[in-house]
Amino acid sequence: MKKSLKVNFIYNLISQILVLIIPLITAPYLSRVLGEEGNGQLSYANSIITYFTLIANLGFNFFGQREISRKRDNIEEKSKVFFEIIILRMFCTLFSLAILYGILFTIGFGENYTLLILILSIQVPAVFLDITFYFQGIEDFKSIAIRSVLMKIVGLVCVFVFVKEKEDLWIYALCLSLTTMFSNLIMWPKLAKQIKTVKLRDLNLKRNIKPAFFIFLPTLAVTIYSVLDKTMIGLLSPNPDYDNGCYEQAYKINSMALILITVISPIMIPRNTYDYTTGNLDSLRKHIYFSSNYVWLISLPLIAGFLALSNNLSSWFLGEGYAEVPLMLMIMSIRFLAAGFGVTFGDQLFIAIGKEKYAVLATASSALINFGLNFWFIPIYGAIGAAITTAISEVLVASILSICVWKYKYVSIKHILGMSWKYILAAGIMFISIFFIQRNMPYGICSFIVITMIGAIIYGILLLVLRDKFFLSLIRMGWTIVQKKLRIERQEDNE
Repeated sequence: MKKSLKVNFIYNLISQILVLIIPLITAPYLSRVLGEEGNGQLSYANSIITYFTLIANLGFNFFGQREISRKRDNIEEKSKVFFEIIILRMFCTLFSLAILYGILFTIGFGENYTLLILILSIQVPAVFLDITFYFQGIEDFKSIAIRSVLMKIVGLVCVFVFVKEKEDLWIYALCLSLTTMFSNLIMWPKLAKQIKTVKLRDLNLKRNIKPAFFIFLPTLAVTIYSVLDKTMIGLLSPNPDYDNGCYEQAYKINSMALILITVISPIMIPRNTYDYTTGNLDSLRKHIYFSSNYVWLISLPLIAGFLALSNNLSSWFLGEGYAEVPLMLMIMSIRFLAAGFGVTFGDQLFIAIGKEKYAVLATASSALINFGLNFWFIPIYGAIGAAITTAISEVLVASILSICVWKYKYVSIKHILGMSWKYILAAGIMFISIFFIQRNMPYGICSFIVITMIGAIIYGILLLVLRDKFFLSLIRMGWTIVQKKLRIERQEDNE
């Protein structure tokens, strides 16, 4: 049974807004309590663990989501796919843990990081317990949202209760790891009612390895230019802990804002898979055009805002000691547009329809360029060099994927580019306005909020004046939801 995209969007938006809000609350606190060096150490240790969680997962998140979506109308086939993925993921997890602990207790990753990496290694077996892919595949975003809300609140409380000084860095790492573990565990009771037990002899593990591996390749490549940067800063930078601390904060802030753009992707992937499987290509194209319009609408004002307000944001959000963060935020702002289209074409289109080879081509090419440029930029420019490389990598991915879309005519690139001019004009005027307003106001949270609101109002009014159909349709959609909610409340009051 297909569920409403609007309802799924609301549930996923609630979940992702919390993912956005929690770091907004904790990051200023942790940046001051742990300092740039403590955050840098955690960033480096986390980058090491990310490689092993990646091996443990081996592309099964996207693959599982896609296969469950294809088989969701058949409980027996759906159950088989689920158990095949879980068993394969168990083997991958054990293999990953064996390599991790083998290196940690022999060669090591550096004396200063042993305890942190050991604590963070709890996240590797947590991968085996992660069954989010199943609920995404059946489009049950309500359960995911409830889980996310509960565990994010628990994590928030733990930070403020247990992390009080620089020496509590290991406690913060433990909080991160345990909340990840329990977040995955609490989804299992609901799953038990939705699948059937399957005999081991009826499973075909082999059929899943090759497609999951091909989906793993673009994920690996993305990891190379999103996580390897931090590892290479730790190895190549003249001041690794400080640079990693700055880079981690800039990347974290940028990624928090990026959530506003990528929030629709988990909803679109299973629906696009289902439409492609059932031959409903018109619906698939309609969803890609919708996502593309959404990327233009949200990414361009974000770029304008970060170019104008990064110095203000960094001054009150992080405090002293993060001098390089504003420039990195400006450089990384191109990710809003590039990563937005990278996710739209790579995940929502190519991976959803089983053409992940194009995503592999794009991300593998970008990863090689990223690796090479980091060797050149990081020893000279430190974290700034890593930020430049990240921006170049994201643009390259989006460019290659766009060429593949254009060449094979899955959707019209000309039509997608034609959507942009109203957003470019509105965002340009917004940028000029807030840039000059900022020049006449002191840095601080109040001025930042006021200028941000002014910018959003200017952008919205300009789109109304320009009669942008997509923006108007979103307003009408929101108003319809509000009216429906008010009618339900009136009916309940009358009863």
